[in-house]
Amino acid sequence: MTKKITLGMLAVILAGLFALLAAAADQPLSADDITLLLLGGSSTPKIVTLVEQRGISFKMNPDLAKKFHDAGAGDDLIEALTKAGLKAAKPAPTTTSPTASPVTARSASSPAPTAATEISSASPAASAPAPSLSQQTASANTPASNSKPSDVDRKVADTLNSLTSKTDASATSAKAAPGNSLADPSPDQIQRIIQEFTAKEKLFKEARNNYTYHQINKVEELGPDNEIEGVFEQEWDILFDDAGNRIERVTYAPADTLKRILMTKEDYVSMRNTQPFVLTSDELPEYEIKYLGHVKVDQITAYVFSIRPKEMQKGQQYFQGVVWVDDQDLQIVKSEGKPVPELHTKKNENLFPRFTTWREQIDGKYWFPTYTMADDTLYFSNGPVHIKQILRYTDYKQFKSKVRIVSATPTDRPNQPAIPMTPKQ
Repeated sequence: MTKKITLGMLAVILAGLFALLAAAADQPLSADDITLLLLGGSSTPKIVTLVEQRGISFKMNPDLAKKFHDAGAGDDLIEALTKAGLKAAKPAPTTTSPTASPVTARSASSPAPTAATEISSASPAASAPAPSLSQQTASANTPASNSKPSDVDRKVADTLNSLTSKTDASATSAKAAPGNSLADPSPDQIQRIIQEFTAKEKLFKEARNNYTYHQINKVEELGPDNEIEGVFEQEWDILFDDAGNRIERVTYAPADTLKRILMTKEDYVSMRNTQPFVLTSDELPEYEIKYLGHVKVDQITAYVFSIRPKEMQKGQQYFQGVVWVDDQDLQIVKSEGKPVPELHTKKNENLFPRFTTWREQIDGKYWFPTYTMADDTLYFSNGPVHIKQILRYTDYKQFKSKVRIVSATPTDRPNQPAIPMTPKQ
């Protein structure tokens, strides 16, 4: 009964909202219009059509993208809003270079929790990962025959007017406050930034291949009250064997107690390659990259780009999401997204959580991934599963010694062979 009443109310509100928007068809959509349409259960194609017909009165930025994602927006809508925002924005004249003024601190986020911190309590100060894109309000297309449209229209109009006035006031305040607005580079400068940061990412990838480090992997399966129902844990040392080849040595692997999910080979590929995401100039042709904004993230300033694969080849895993690129070092300092594609067949489903990875400057030159967190709900056909995942990358050391590891066999598991590094698929 409660669900039916709720859906009926959403239908009434949505009908009233569309009536209100139709009455003001000459006005571009505001950010609050988009939010109300999402909360009202409007489908993505309908909202995209409205955006293309009416345009929008704001420019997309990472905070708005996250807000719309949380309200149920998919990547198609985010892309449509980004395009509309670029059309609506007036280019600001500037004679400054694309890089921002120097800053004193060079950390993309507050220090990650210590290794002793439990996964369930970890909370990096930079930002929390976005909720699942699947957590959307139920669609409401049922006719509202038993409602009073005029009353609903008035309530929606009042809400829209109230929210719009607050948004306008906040925008005015932000423009007036010094230091809140960062100049956007020109289209030519954006292309140059993309070429430079992907070239630096290639150098970083080559440099990281000369480092040893320790990786901690933990996945928790949570119940309806967020109680831990199952755990997967593994720890690896990334080392060099006597021939100079990079290998993994499993140093800790207690019994897996996961009940409703299984770790797959694609999950291991994600932990090795996709979650510590690197976008090099060699991989750039595989991705569509779009500029989203120039923002401050903690104590640095960064360019923000949307990343998505142009075409997904069978057997390959890709990253789809958003990256933050430090505007001085031109390296990725933060990434938020998920591995794609996901697998949906009658016999098998392989789903991945949305994650956030933070990097820190380790050697004064390159930004290394140090912490990955995911807190997401995976929507399988037989029911949702809430999981938390933590990856830590510690003890980075440049390998310069002539003495190499002779054996990668873990001392506590003498019968297990060495595990070679899995190449990026």
